[in-house]
Formats: sequence, structure tokens, C-alpha cells
Amino acid sequence: MAHPVTAMSVINYAVDETGVATMTLNRDDKRNAINREMAEQILQRLEQAEADGMRVVILRANAGVQVWCAGHDLAELDVEDLHAENPTLEVARKIQSVPFPVIAMVEGRVYAGGLILLLSADLVIAAENADVAITSNKLGIPLSLDLHAYWLRVMRLHKAKELLFTAGSISASDACHAGLYNHVVALEQLERVTTQIAERIIKCSPTAIASTKHQLNLIARQTTPDILTCPKELCPIHSPTGRGLTKKLRRWFVSGRRGDNAFICSHKLCIACVYRGALN
Repeated sequence: MAHPVTAMSVINYAVDETGVATMTLNRDDKRNAINREMAEQILQRLEQAEADGMRVVILRANAGVQVWCAGHDLAELDVEDLHAENPTLEVARKIQSVPFPVIAMVEGRVYAGGLILLLSADLVIAAENADVAITSNKLGIPLSLDLHAYWLRVMRLHKAKELLFTAGSISASDACHAGLYNHVVALEQLERVTTQIAERIIKCSPTAIASTKHQLNLIARQTTPDILTCPKELCPIHSPTGRGLTKKLRRWFVSGRRGDNAFICSHKLCIACVYRGALN
């Protein structure tokens, strides 16, 4: 049983004696849409969990909600610059960088930016009512290269395209088959199954778990690079010694040779940096 440590306006935080922390989204009146306040509280609690040596963090919503998360709060969304102080992306990157596993326990539907939280979580356990949808293309909100990269790190390409192209929804079962969810269970079993998985994680070495998480996420980022997390000191475009390659990259990209991986591999570039270098 988790013992409450503190209750905040939009995030409730509790820990138990086994080293499991639970963060509960508590903005039900806004369908848990992520605004700056909520993001900052999640970031603070993740930092607290790390400082306190927590072994697992469970991210959930209040029991009985119809919507787990409605995405980024549109009142704060700058559609002209999705990279400008985007709190959802900040939370997603923090989830991936902390050394302990973050398990998303999902009851209710998930929309838009809420899916970014699921795509960045280490494990996702969902109830049967956890359908997902993203309507950015219907609303005319363009997604950036790094946001698309999140999808391809987790979901199968064709199902991701179906979800994005149609701006429709897919069932929890389909989301599980596509790789977004680890397990889909009956609602009354959701908390029990999530707790059991957390208990199994705790029995393993925290050092080994942290190393495994770091390495797997690193491999995933290399497979589908993230513009925002590209290590600039290692990138020939952005490093002080490599700026002379920019013009060559621009000519290479514009010439239509984007399918030629030899250039990328020989210079250890990520395609995100090649793309950005071609446009600058």
C-alpha cells in the first residue's frame, strides 16, 4: 500500500516501503491535459524519486477517469514552433533519462501529446478502455521530425501511419499489437498486474536495470534519431571542427541521394542532423 507523501494541485505523489513511487495525474477537469504547471511538477517528482533512490515510478490517472490524458494543453501550444518550451517533450525526455523504469498505468482514452508520454515510458500496462487517438493532422498541427521518431521507436510503421493519417482512434487491443502497450488487461486487474510487474523489477539489480535502460534507449535513438537530443559535440554539423561539412551535406541532401547510407555511416551522422544541416 502506498503512503501519501504530499498532494499537489495537479500531481499527487506517493511512495511505499518497497521503493515504488506513484505519480497520479490530477487535472481531471481538463482531462489531464499537460500544461506548464503539470509538467514542472512531474519533472520535480521524477527528480525527487531519483534523489530518494526509488526503484520504479508508476505514472497513472485517478481511478474512474474516462480520459487518461488529453495531450498538450492547447491553450499553451504554439503551433508555429512545437519546440518552443514544449513541456510535454521535456517530460518525455526526463522519463527516458532517469535511471529507474517508469511504468505508465493507463485507464481511459489517451489523445495526442498524452501518447508521447506512453511512447517515452519504459513499460505501459493498459486497461481495455484505453483507446488511443491523435488528431493533429485533422487540426492542421504539424508534427516535427523528432516527434515522428518517437512513434517509430515503439510502434509498427503501418499502424503508426494509420493512426496519424486518419486522425482516428485505435482500440487498446490494436495498440498492444502495434507495440504501444505491453499488456492490456481488464480494468479490475489493472492495478494488480502493474504492481506485480513493479515487484518483479525490484527483485533485479538497480544498477543493471539502469544500464539496460540507458543502452536500449541509446540504441533506439540511433535507430530513429531525435533532433533535440543529438549530441552536438559528436555531430560533424554542430561541432566546431565539423562546420565545413555543412555545404557538402546540403548538396548531398538536395541532390536526392538521401537513400545513400554510406555517407552517413562513414561520418557517423544521424539522418536528423543531415536533414537539419541541409536546411540551414
